[in-house]
Amino acid sequence: MDSMLLALLCIGIFLVQLDVTVVNVALPAIRSGLDTSAAGQQWVVSGYMIVLATLLLVCGALGDRIGHRRIVLAGLSVFGGASLVCGTAPGIALLVAARAAQGVGAALLLPGTLAVITDQYVDKAARARAVGIWAGAGALALVAGPTLGGVLVSDLGWRAVFLINLPIIAVALPVAWRIVPRRQIAQRETTRRVRIGADFIGANVVAGLMNLVGLGTLLALTLYLQEYLHHSALRAGLELIPVLLPLAVLGPVSGRVTARYGSRLPMSFGLALGAVGSFCLLAVQPTSRYAAVVPVELCLGIGMGFLTAAVVNAAVAALPPDRAGLASGVNNTARQGAGAVGVALYSTVLSHSTPFTTGLHTLAWLGGALWVLGLGITWLTVE
Repeated sequence: MDSMLLALLCIGIFLVQLDVTVVNVALPAIRSGLDTSAAGQQWVVSGYMIVLATLLLVCGALGDRIGHRRIVLAGLSVFGGASLVCGTAPGIALLVAARAAQGVGAALLLPGTLAVITDQYVDKAARARAVGIWAGAGALALVAGPTLGGVLVSDLGWRAVFLINLPIIAVALPVAWRIVPRRQIAQRETTRRVRIGADFIGANVVAGLMNLVGLGTLLALTLYLQEYLHHSALRAGLELIPVLLPLAVLGPVSGRVTARYGSRLPMSFGLALGAVGSFCLLAVQPTSRYAAVVPVELCLGIGMGFLTAAVVNAAVAALPPDRAGLASGVNNTARQGAGAVGVALYSTVLSHSTPFTTGLHTLAWLGGALWVLGLGITWLTVE
């Protein structure tokens, strides 16, 4: 039963993360199909992301009060209903509104699924392994999104990237109703003040730094491949596999390492590799080709592969189990918010840099310094 429950919870985060990336491939088809502007096209992405980031903390804390089972069931229901509206929307206004509703469902699912893991896996080692598998499922969705989106759009049209969620949720929802356990919420649990220690703050600061530099660097690599080297979107997507594949594969490995040695070791290893990867950007010259960024990709992918599960586990383990929703909400908010800042910051630096590689060198020093800062915070606050 535990394996089935964990698989179900992994489906929840897989759906949330899949809809972050799968829609990007469909944007040109959506723009032409609904005869919308570039601004309308952008809101298809932004509407989802803004609502998700805004409501994560609220939904996490709500789960601590009313039970995470209800949050997960509500998240699947809202996400499924919104996906249906997205897939049948006749115009851009309804599509954007439905994408915002998807963001509500995602904001329920992301902290809710992680909180159920925290509730269900009382043993710290077992919990760390489960969090590693959960994080790996989310990373797998980021890898699968562009490829799956391309196949669906090419064969079935852009509406299929939303409608594909329906059969998955049709199976997951009744299974969730049957196997997600109920937890009694005592009044004292919802009113007792929670002590926030340096370990919780440190883990979430590091989580934010990870996404700020990691997602910013991923954007920089994408722009380098498509705009500087003029590679096609498909070729660039394949060339990013050295970043994305380790994220999916190493999540469970990081979970097992965390279960045995604690969060500090895999976090330190991941942060150190991230710093090496950022500094490798200094080797990219105006005449360089794709091979110059492969070391950057490998260090970033392997580093974040080890870091993600460990930093999430450190955050949720720093608060009492009855505050798992709050812990998950804060951690996911830190990661989503800092990731958005990182994308904007890296994009701004690159847009004001001539030649392009000068911007990469600036970001190499910035990213490397932030990774090293995260390493110092880890050793000061995380056990």
